Order: sequence, then C-alpha cells, then structure tokens
Amino acid sequence: MNYDLQLNFLRDFLHSLHISSSIISNPSEKISSEVDLGLRAFLFETDNYNTILENSLSSAKEKTIYRFFDEYNCKYIFLKLPNCKDDTYFFIGPYLLEMLDYDYLTKKAETLALSESQKRQLELYYNSLPVIEDENYLLTLANTFGATIWGKESQFEMDYVEYEIPDRNTPIPVSPDYSEQHRTQITLSVLEANYEKEKQLMKAVSQGNLHLVTAVASSVYNNGTEQRLPDSLRDRKNYLIILKTLLRKAAEHGNVHPLHIHRLTSKYAKRIEETRSLKESLQLQENMIRDYCILVNKHSLSQYSYYVGKAITIINYDLTADLSLHSIASQLNVNSSYLSNLFHKECDCTLTAYVNRKRITHAVSMLKNTDKLIQDIASDCGFQDTTYFIRLFKKQFGCTPLQYRGNCI
Repeated sequence: MNYDLQLNFLRDFLHSLHISSSIISNPSEKISSEVDLGLRAFLFETDNYNTILENSLSSAKEKTIYRFFDEYNCKYIFLKLPNCKDDTYFFIGPYLLEMLDYDYLTKKAETLALSESQKRQLELYYNSLPVIEDENYLLTLANTFGATIWGKESQFEMDYVEYEIPDRNTPIPVSPDYSEQHRTQITLSVLEANYEKEKQLMKAVSQGNLHLVTAVASSVYNNGTEQRLPDSLRDRKNYLIILKTLLRKAAEHGNVHPLHIHRLTSKYAKRIEETRSLKESLQLQENMIRDYCILVNKHSLSQYSYYVGKAITIINYDLTADLSLHSIASQLNVNSSYLSNLFHKECDCTLTAYVNRKRITHAVSMLKNTDKLIQDIASDCGFQDTTYFIRLFKKQFGCTPLQYRGNCI
C-alpha cells in the first residue's frame, strides 16, 4: 500500500486516545475477534465472526466510509482499503457515545438471556471502552484519511446512516458449555488493563504532565469494575470519590503542600455530590483530573529546598499577611540573609519581588472578575498603600489598574 505511513500514523494517534483499530483481510475466510475486542468470543465462545460481519463487508461500497453500531450499542467506523491484494478493511472502534446505565445493562442481559456471570463480563467490557462525547472528531479523522487515500472529498462518500450489522435484532444463543476459566481470564485481563491505565494517570498527575494526562484520562472511566449499586449515578459518584482520593495522593507524591490539596479536594467533594447526571459526571471527572494535574504543575515544591518551599507556602497561604523577608524568616526560624540568598538562587528573584508578583497576579484576576474598587483590590491583595500598588501595576502592564479593567470589558 502506498499510504502505509498515513495509516500507521492514524492508528498510532487512535492508540494514544485509547481507541482501538484493526485491519481485516480476507473476511470470507475468517474475521478476527479483534474487531470487537473479543466481546462475542468470551460471551458466547465463538471465534466465527463471519456470520456477523461478512454480509456487511461484502456489500460495502468502494470509496465509502461507514459508521455503524451493533446490538451491544458499540460504535464503529470502517472502510475498504484500496490497492490491496485481497479484500482488506480498516476498523475504528469499538467505542461508546455515552455511558450505559444499570437499566440498559439489565435490559440487554435479559434480551440476550445472559447469566449473572455473563452480565458482569458485559459490564466490565463496557467500562473498558472509551466514551466519545463528540464523535465528529473521529469522523473528521476518518474523512481526512479518506482524502489521503482517495483524493479530494468529492471523490468519496461518508455514510452517516446507521449501518446495522446482521445480528443486531437477532441475539446470538448463549453457549451451554460456557467456560468459567475463559471468563476468569477475560475478567483479569480487563481489570489489569484498566488498573495499568489508572497507574499511568496517577504518575502523570504526580509529575504535573498535562500533555500525558490528557492522553491517558480519556481511557479511565470506572476502572473496569462492575456496577455495585442499582442507582447508576450514585455508583458513579462513589467512583469519583475514590478517584478524588487517588488524585489527592498523586498530588502529595508531586510534593504539593497539603494546603493546596485540601482546598481542591474540598471543592470537588462538594461538586461530586451536586452532580445530577451521568454525562455531567464524566465532564466532572475530566475537569477534576486536569485540575489536580495543574495543581501539581503550579504548586509542586519538588524543585525547591526545604526553607524556600516553606516560604513559598507561607506566601501563597495568605497574600494579605506580613510577607516581609524578616517576618517569613522569623516564622521559619532562619537567618534573613541566608533565606534571602537561598530564595534568590532558587527563584531567580528576590523574595519581595516574588511576593509583589503574586499579589499583582491576584489583582489582575480580581480586576477581571469583580467590580471592587481599586483601593479595595489593593487591600485584598496585601498592598497597604494604594499608590504603591498602582505604581507597581503600571510598571508591569504599562497602564493603571483602572485602565486595565476598561480594556478587559
């Protein structure tokens, strides 16, 4: 194929988003269980996927991208690859467009006559799949790849109509000799994979690595565990509470002072309980993971010595306090000159300059988000002299605080 580079790039990109992809050749001979990540194989002990997809693939048109879903509410995108010796198809998926609640799972288990054990396998399977809230970016990726292999968009089609596979309305009969050992292996593999993703996430948060967190976070939903309560929302809230605890520990490993961790943890403890829907809980999870990572990025003291780290914590705790060099050195029971030299060496500025910068940054936020008077903002930021505050502000921004606020409106 003369587009191997582009195809490999696309697959690597999907992999970074924890979205599966597969290439199926000669579907008339055998279709691999890789297509659905082995769902039907471990539920029904069948590796014959030809009856499921062969008709759909054989009727697929050239130069067409299909979007379809199966009887398990899993979504896929597929297309027939050109310039191949044999019939070859590229699949993206499976993925979900929304979290599936307890009622859906129960009804699906009843429809397919699943045992309780098989029902748990199905739930574990769902919890291992990525939830894609906006499918458009996946379709855009597929569309861009189509333009690469077929030419401009006018030369191929994208079929947005639901492309139903043959067994969607005909449940596959459950195998009477279902293998307990096979089921256990699947359970362990799903749990191990999800816990590994969770470990990667916690490591990224502890390092304040927002780029890596963004890549990993999309794959963490419920840690691959089955639902414990009939109330799906309550179950999700319980998981978010567990995740919050793990994120708090990750921030501790990132050497963030407990003060900052406590503030963020208290904020999310309240927001978790205020969550009103599964969709809202997913967005809250993403925000929470990101905010803990940013917390480490902004407040980690890993690069500082003991005394400088303590001084920075005192400064961040209360900007209205007496933050003079003498006052902070006294609190730390250390020589003022020693602290001054150490602070300048590690922060590349004097302690006083650092304090003023923090206070001015806080003032900027208040100018943007409040209607308070300039003298009140100065006081709230720790400046006892409003004139001094205005002079420092103008030196940094080239305008007065009042002019700055006017430009922001």
